[in-house]
Amino acid sequence: MWMDVGITFFISQIILLLIPAAEVVGEWSSKILDLPDSHITRYLNTFKDEGEKCRNSESCNYQHILETGLCWGYEENCPDHLGYSNAHCPGDHKGWVSSKSQQLQTFVNQADFGFVKQQLQSTTVMCKPRLDGESFLECSQYLQFCRGSNLYIDFRDLPSRKESFRYKMDVLKKGQIGGRCKLNDFKLQSEAVHQSPLQSWAPEIEHFQELPDLVNKQSKICDVFIDRPTFIMKIDATVNMYHHFCDFFNLYASLHLNGTHNEMFSRDVNILIWETYNYHSNFGITWSVFTKNPLMNLRTFEGKRVCFREVIFPLLPRMIFGLYYNTPVVWGCQESGLFHAFSKFILHRLKIPKRTAIDLVELPRIKITLLSRNTQYRRILNEKALLDKLRSSPRQYTIQRVEFTHETDFRQQLNIIQDTDIFIGMHGAGLTHLLFLPDWASVFELYNCGDEHCYADLARLRGVHYQTWTNPAKLKPQDKGHHPSDGGPHAKFTNYSFDTDEFLRIVDSAADHVSQHPTYRHTFGHLNQPTKSRDFYKILGIQKSANTNQIKKAYRKLAKELHPDRNKEDPEKASAQFQDLGAAYETLSDPEKRELYDRCGEECVSKEGAGGGGMDPFASFFGDFGFGFGGNGNQGQREVAKGADIVMDLFVSLEELYSGNFVEITHNKPVLKPAKGTRKCNCRQEMVTRQLGPGRFQMMQQAVCDECPNVKLVNEERVLEVEIEQGMTDGLEQRFTAEGEPHTDGEPGDLRLRIQTAPHSTFERRGDDLYTNVTISLADALAGFELDIEHLDGHKVHIVRDKVTWPGARIRKKGEGMPNYENNNLFGMLYVTFDVQFPKDELSTEVKEKLRQLLSQDSINKVYNGLRGF
Repeated sequence: MWMDVGITFFISQIILLLIPAAEVVGEWSSKILDLPDSHITRYLNTFKDEGEKCRNSESCNYQHILETGLCWGYEENCPDHLGYSNAHCPGDHKGWVSSKSQQLQTFVNQADFGFVKQQLQSTTVMCKPRLDGESFLECSQYLQFCRGSNLYIDFRDLPSRKESFRYKMDVLKKGQIGGRCKLNDFKLQSEAVHQSPLQSWAPEIEHFQELPDLVNKQSKICDVFIDRPTFIMKIDATVNMYHHFCDFFNLYASLHLNGTHNEMFSRDVNILIWETYNYHSNFGITWSVFTKNPLMNLRTFEGKRVCFREVIFPLLPRMIFGLYYNTPVVWGCQESGLFHAFSKFILHRLKIPKRTAIDLVELPRIKITLLSRNTQYRRILNEKALLDKLRSSPRQYTIQRVEFTHETDFRQQLNIIQDTDIFIGMHGAGLTHLLFLPDWASVFELYNCGDEHCYADLARLRGVHYQTWTNPAKLKPQDKGHHPSDGGPHAKFTNYSFDTDEFLRIVDSAADHVSQHPTYRHTFGHLNQPTKSRDFYKILGIQKSANTNQIKKAYRKLAKELHPDRNKEDPEKASAQFQDLGAAYETLSDPEKRELYDRCGEECVSKEGAGGGGMDPFASFFGDFGFGFGGNGNQGQREVAKGADIVMDLFVSLEELYSGNFVEITHNKPVLKPAKGTRKCNCRQEMVTRQLGPGRFQMMQQAVCDECPNVKLVNEERVLEVEIEQGMTDGLEQRFTAEGEPHTDGEPGDLRLRIQTAPHSTFERRGDDLYTNVTISLADALAGFELDIEHLDGHKVHIVRDKVTWPGARIRKKGEGMPNYENNNLFGMLYVTFDVQFPKDELSTEVKEKLRQLLSQDSINKVYNGLRGF
C-alpha cells in the first residue's frame, strides 16, 4: 500500500513539471464552487484571493463584478443596497415596531441575513488555546451554534445503550467532550439555559472540560481521528417536509456562520447525525447538496474515543425565535434574502432546470399544479369538479394533478414545482414545496384548517404570493372532525368540498398576480405581447396640468371605487383596473417618473425602474398583514424605549371635510443632536449566573447599561403634509411616525393630529348629516317660494315650496349631507329648518280685517305645557 502511494506521488510530481505553470495556476473555474451565479458574485467579493484568481483567469466570466462590492448582508462593511436581500415592508408599520425603518430591520434580524449577523456578533470564545496546536471552542448566544478545532468526544458508553434513540439529552456526561485549552466555564454555564433537545447544544456542550492531553493524530486518547470537517446534526422529523427542511435550512445558514474560509461551500465534509437510528427519508437526496460523503450516526463511533480536527454544531430546527419553525415574523414584511438564497442553492446543486422562454411556441399559458392528498383526512372531496372548472376557463390554463408520495423521487417533485406558476393544495398536503417555486409564482392553500399563519408566513419569507379560502359559506366539511386524542371537533381531521365558482375566482386572482409579476413578464410576456403604453392621466381622470394634491385626491377616490372587494361582479376586470390605477399613481406622484412619462411614455418609466424594490401603492390604504409562526407573537421581544406621543387638535373646515384636501402645517420638533461627553444608556435588567460553590449556581437580575455618546435637544422646524380625507369625523387621528417627543435611549414618539371641525357660518354637522336654517318672509311662508342654497363645494341645492311653511318647519334633502368616511359614495341628509320673519311695522285696522277674511281662520287660543309635550 505504501509503495503504491509513493509511486503515485512520484508520477504526479513529474506531470506537474511537464505542464506549463500558466496551465496549473492560471485558470479558474466556477464548477468547483457549484453555486448559482448570484452567489458566486458574493463569494468572489468575500474572498479576495479567489477574486484575484478570477481576475487573472481568461476563463472567468465574473471579472466585471469584482469591484462592485456585492455582499451577502452579514459582513461588517456590507451596505444594504449591495446585500443579497430584497426584503421590503409595503404599507404602514403595525404591531410592536415604532417606525418603518425599525419594521424592516426587525424582519432582517428575525428572518434574513441579519439573523446570521446577530449570531456572529454574539459568538464568544468558550475555550481559548494558549499555544499552537491546542483546542478551540466558540459558541453563539445560548449555545445555538458552536464550532471548534481539535476537540475530543468519548462515545465509549454507547454500546451499553441497546435501544435506538433520538432527541436524547443524556448522550454525554461531564468530561466526555473537551479539549486542551483555557475554558471559561462560567460563561459556558451561563449560556446553557435553553435545555431542550432541538433548541440548543447546551445538553452536550455544558459537559465540556479542559483536558491535559493535546488532541491530534498522535494523541493516545484518540481511537479515531477525523481530519475532514464534520457537521454534527440534531434533526427533526424526517418524514415531514416542513420539519425536515428546517434542518436543511439551518444547515445552510450555518455554512454562512462558518464562512471564514474559502471552502465554506465545500461538499467534502462529514455529516454526523446525533442519534442511533439509521437515517431514512424521501428527502434524503438533499444531503448531497451539502456532502459527497456517506451519512454517519452515533453507532458509527460507538465504543470509540473520537477526535475531530474541525467540528461544527449547526443551528437547530426548534430554537427559540429560530428559523423557520419558531420565526416570529413581523407584520407586513416579505421576501427574505436568506430564504431566497437557500432555495436557489438547493435547486442549483440538485441540478433542477430553470423554466425558460425557449420552450414557448405561442402565447404562454399559466401552469397550475394541484397537489392531491390521498390520506384519511384533509382530502378534496370534489377534486374532479374543481379540475373540470379550471379546464373550462376561457384563460386556457395548463393543468396537472400530482400526488407526492414516499415513492415519488424528490428531484422529480422539484422539477414539477419549478415548472409551476400556481401551486394549489390543502394544508399539510406538501405545501412546503413552495420554498422552491419560481419567484413569480402564487401558492393557493385551498384551506388552512384554522392554522392561518403556517404556510402564509412561509410564503412571505420565501417571497411568493399567497392566497387561501376566506369564505366559509362556500366551503363544506364532511363532518366536524374528531381529534384522535380527545375526540373533540377539529378542522384538520375531516375532508372538504369547495364551491367551484369561488375556487375559480381565487385561481384567476392568483393568475393576475403571476401575469403581472415583472420577472414573469420579462421572461415570457415580452416575447409575443408588445406592451401598449397606458394613458395614466386618463386612468386617474385628471388633466396633464394637475398638481400633486389633485393627483392624490383623484387616486384616493378611484382606489376606493375600483377596489376588487367592491366590484365582485367582474373581478378580473376590477383587478386589471386596480393594477392600472396603481401604476398610474406610482408614476405620476413621483416627479422624476412623471417627467420621464411625459417625455416618452410608460416604456421609459419601465426601463428606468426595472428591478425595483416592490413598492405597493395600495398598501397604505388597503394593507392587511399577518403575524407570527405558531402564535409566538411578540413573546420574548424587548420593547424599544419610545418618547411620548404629541397629541394636537387640527381644526379643519367643513369644506375640506366635504371635498378632501391636503394641508401643510409647520411643526417645531425637538431633535437629538450629538454633544460632548458620554452618558449611561440602554439600561436594562439582565439575568446573570453566579457560582456559589462547586456545582452551585444562582440566577439573579442585574442592571446593565451601555456607554453612549452624549446628546442635546435642538428644535427643528418641519413642514408636514396632512391629508384631510372626505367624510372624516371629529376625533379621528392622522399619525406621523417619529415626529413626537424624543427619547434619549430609544425612538421618538409619534405626532397625532386629532381632527376637529371648525365652526361654520352656514352648516352644522351631526354624523353624516348637515343642518342649516333659512329665514323666509311671512309672505313666502304663506304663498310659497323657490331658493338655492350654495353647498360646501359650490354646487346649488334647489328648494321649491308651494305649501304653507310654518316657523320651525323642517325639510330634508337626500344625498346632500356629508360623504361617509368609509364609503365616499354614500352621503347623509341635508336638513333645512325654516324661520319666518314677521313684519315689524304695525298693521292698520283695515289690513287686519282683510287678513282675517283672507285666512278664514278662527281664534284657537289653546293653553298647554309645551315643555312637557302636552
